[in-house]
Amino acid sequence: MKRLNILISAHEFSPDQGSECAVGWNFVQNLSKYHNITVIYAETNQFGTSNYKQSVKKFLKKEGNYNNVKLIAIPQPKKTLFLAQINRFFSPYKTSIGFPPIYYLAYNFWQKEVFRIAKQLHEVQKYDCVHQLTSISFREPGYLYKLNIPFIWGPISGLVKFPYAFARTLSLKNLLFELIRRLSNWLIINLSYRHKIVLKKASVIYTVTNDDYNYYQLKSGSNVKRMLDVGAYENSTTEIKTIAKDNSKIKLLWVGRIVDTKGLDLLLTSISQSDILKNQTQLTIVGDGPLRNKSEKLITKLGLTNIECKGNITHKDVFELMGTSDALIFSSIKEATSAVVLESLTFGLPVICHDAFGMSYAINDTCGIKIPLISPAKSIDGFKEALLKIVNHPDELSLLKTGALERAKELTWDSMAKIIAEDYNSIALTKSK
Repeated sequence: MKRLNILISAHEFSPDQGSECAVGWNFVQNLSKYHNITVIYAETNQFGTSNYKQSVKKFLKKEGNYNNVKLIAIPQPKKTLFLAQINRFFSPYKTSIGFPPIYYLAYNFWQKEVFRIAKQLHEVQKYDCVHQLTSISFREPGYLYKLNIPFIWGPISGLVKFPYAFARTLSLKNLLFELIRRLSNWLIINLSYRHKIVLKKASVIYTVTNDDYNYYQLKSGSNVKRMLDVGAYENSTTEIKTIAKDNSKIKLLWVGRIVDTKGLDLLLTSISQSDILKNQTQLTIVGDGPLRNKSEKLITKLGLTNIECKGNITHKDVFELMGTSDALIFSSIKEATSAVVLESLTFGLPVICHDAFGMSYAINDTCGIKIPLISPAKSIDGFKEALLKIVNHPDELSLLKTGALERAKELTWDSMAKIIAEDYNSIALTKSK
């Protein structure tokens, strides 16, 4: 593989945070094995509550130079900061995107600054390809396609259609946001000039979910590929925990922010409908959120004594729980792909989840059980039947554990980065002919 000079835009980029920061950091770290990378990233998030530049500096001070990577941090423009002050009213924790139209308008001003700096860099460096990496939302493709060199976009997501049957599970606020999101998606797809130009100019577009893939495949053709937005970590030391043949309980794990789109109430209801599940499983819930109190009250109401709520704990403690659990239950009803799903596979944990979003690709029959995303009632029945299957058939659960480790090897950050790195080469080679 020929070593190329690649320019990457990664607004979210940090070694010690999850979500999209982990996407930026891990892809770049692994891509640098194959190419010389220049990364333009944001100094902080829009609210200033996460300082990416400081996190990177701390990492470099401890670990040494970031080989084959040049890092350029760009502060948030004044217009972005002004809009972020307004958006604070919609983001109580000052970490989420708040009100999407305001957030993406503010994000657009940062992308304009990225393009200004990228033009200056390209005049000197002469990059072979440019890659719009994060954010993963399709709503803002940036301006780097104007550099007139091969443009790569993604992984992107955002076109997932939330099932109307689950509308009653959302709060009024989130239901309103979902309606606004659908309208915003329609406007971007049908009216955004830049979005249409990028569809023509992109050498390859990586998409996360089936909905994303099907749309861009229809509009862009063969240059669209499936790619998860999160990866598994290399882990050659994991040992499969033997499923006991005696009366010990199957240990289940649920990890996430306790909000209505995570579907925790669906899981709790499914367990309450089976005496076998109440007596032969132990569920540990990790996470916090606005619905934690409501969820704990539901646990009491349903008479579930086999559930422990730990609240927020460290990433290290989550990994320790994964090492002693038997399966991860991921009940989300709206997602791209969650890092906890890939982390679980790394630890040999089978995943029980909806057959939707990025999980429809990440999880197969060898490493988990997928449930159709049709309605709350169907989901409750599906989780109940899936849990009964692993409780009543421990040998099958053991096979799924082995399958989880094998699937993790196929979905490591490095394996996905190698695909992208090879695409850089083939794209650059085609361009040079």
